[in-house]
Amino acid sequence: MRPFHSKRHLLVAAAFVFAFAAAGCVSDEETGTNPTRDASFLGYSSPETKQTTCGNCHPSEQAKWAETKHATAWADLQASGHAEPACSRCHTVNGLTNGVGDSIGFFAVSADARRFYQDVQCESCHGTGAQHVSAPDETQPIPTMLVDSNLADGCASCHNSARHPFAEQFQASRHGQMESWHGSTCQNICHNGNGAIQVWAPRGRFRESMPPIIAASTGGTVGVPAQPLTCSVCHDPHDAGTLGQTRMSLTSPDSTQHLCYRCHNRRAQAPLTSSSGPHSAQGGVLFGTAGWAPASWNISGPARHGTMEGTCATCHMNAAPVNTAAGAFAVQNTGHTFKAIPCLNPALGSTGGVDTASACADEARDFSACATSSCHGSQASARRAMELLQAEIRGYGAVLWVDKNANGSIDAAPTDTGYVPILLRRDSALVGAAKQFSNTDAVITPAEGGRFNVQLAVTEGHMDGSLGVHNPGYMRALMQRTIAAMRTAYTNLPAAPAAVQAAMGRAGVR
Repeated sequence: MRPFHSKRHLLVAAAFVFAFAAAGCVSDEETGTNPTRDASFLGYSSPETKQTTCGNCHPSEQAKWAETKHATAWADLQASGHAEPACSRCHTVNGLTNGVGDSIGFFAVSADARRFYQDVQCESCHGTGAQHVSAPDETQPIPTMLVDSNLADGCASCHNSARHPFAEQFQASRHGQMESWHGSTCQNICHNGNGAIQVWAPRGRFRESMPPIIAASTGGTVGVPAQPLTCSVCHDPHDAGTLGQTRMSLTSPDSTQHLCYRCHNRRAQAPLTSSSGPHSAQGGVLFGTAGWAPASWNISGPARHGTMEGTCATCHMNAAPVNTAAGAFAVQNTGHTFKAIPCLNPALGSTGGVDTASACADEARDFSACATSSCHGSQASARRAMELLQAEIRGYGAVLWVDKNANGSIDAAPTDTGYVPILLRRDSALVGAAKQFSNTDAVITPAEGGRFNVQLAVTEGHMDGSLGVHNPGYMRALMQRTIAAMRTAYTNLPAAPAAVQAAMGRAGVR
């Protein structure tokens, strides 16, 4: 809700308060009595037309809300076949999701007035509206989309439990965890909910869009604490124009219009004057634009993973029931772990079935997204295909770099081995191209390109992390051509293993 800013608006507000009071005296035809309306929550002004009281002054928000599933929450519950009194707390207007307390709204009014509070209306998220109507310039109902640890505030207060554990799975995901070690630029774009929401919804008003302020006198934080990514970063609570009310499409084949690509393509191409490796390059790999491309590479239209239907969400947000060994329903996988092959345990309802305490072997992981997306006939065949591909990519990667001291950094030979560590040693016997590593000009040498590409292909964490799975054809070709380009540029590099040479020969790469 936005505050009023003129005397005319105040007059309208005053008239509106009178109209609201009058609306509470509509005679009920069934009982012949007047419905007792709540004094704080406004609810519907017309339940029959789903016109919210708030929407009388905020017509654009009313129109958008009417297209969302929240506007049919009550009817959908009744049609589900399993409506129970306990369900009412999430399908009506009350104090559950906005910190007011559960004693008002739907639960406090007379039975014949409850129709005014059916569905998830504006006040379910924004809080009570009566004070805003009486003093619009002094109050600004601001919703929260936080996923707090007690699942008691914002979206999490309803979108939880075994049937729909969105909050539990989100908390267990990397998106739902605060990574405070990132610099301010990273924090304000993709790693901090307070900053990210201002980028994604600059005109939105959410509690988490207010950055935390450090009080100089105490050194403590005042206002909203720093948050991990929250629901409102990806979801627009007012707009049903996309699947799942996401702020951008989850299915667009155009990378510039794709939701996940917005953050997962931060440094996908080798920088000209920096030794920085890839960072969050998954989108670039998926769309076949990541990495350093050797001048001799003449590949066109690199194949993406599968048909790309749904792109990232097809694999990373697969929703399916998780059953016990006996076949009974245990918990619903909502896909909000964002793991393509999650480690699920039906006994762990408190975390949405996500096993975060142990590292699952591939055999114990859930490959159902792969087996149901018209790509692989079974979970077993999908797992086998992944393991074969990743072994192949690791084989190419080992030609370029072997992290002998296991420190995650490419060190000069003999500390590490492979083409890139050898070149980092700046061995004068390696003749051919004049430069190996420079980072001071606008030319990316094969040595620099090879360093970037091997980090992209085989390094865990923030690089790509899929070992080729995001785009098998592209990554296979990228690695083969990187090896060939480096051998052409620098003589006296050791020969690649026979298996790698054979694979490159079959692909026509020399």
